[in-house]
Amino acid sequence: MNDVAKLYQVYINREVATTKNEVLNIHRLNQKVLAFLHDLSEVSQESRIYLFWENKEPVNHDKLLEVYLSGLTMLMSIGYELRIDTIKEYREIPEKIDLISLFYKIYQSIIEVGQSYSSEIYQNTINDYFTLGFRLGIHTGEIIDNYEK
Repeated sequence: MNDVAKLYQVYINREVATTKNEVLNIHRLNQKVLAFLHDLSEVSQESRIYLFWENKEPVNHDKLLEVYLSGLTMLMSIGYELRIDTIKEYREIPEKIDLISLFYKIYQSIIEVGQSYSSEIYQNTINDYFTLGFRLGIHTGEIIDNYEK
């Protein structure tokens, strides 16, 4: 089992302890999708990717990691809401896509997840989100270390 799958399993184990035998709650799923969109916006803001009108200040890695992890938690919560038991091995998307396009791709795919409830589209979304984190300089080890706390 890869690190991403282990991380998701830790999340699932926490959720199973609090909610059992519930059916898909569309309203709650929509709330979680909206919350993830908010978190993703914060990641884009903290990454300073679109702030071309400001002087280039260095990215605060700790703050970026904090908002990224918040988004990751919400994204895993969406997976749990969809009753996805495990996620497949992470596959990074090609380097040829720029970061702004990657943000757009994640925005579009999570909205599609909220409309179609597709586990395949969810898997693509979580792959893209991990790719985003890695491209922003966030490493698997620090994700796992901070998430387990």
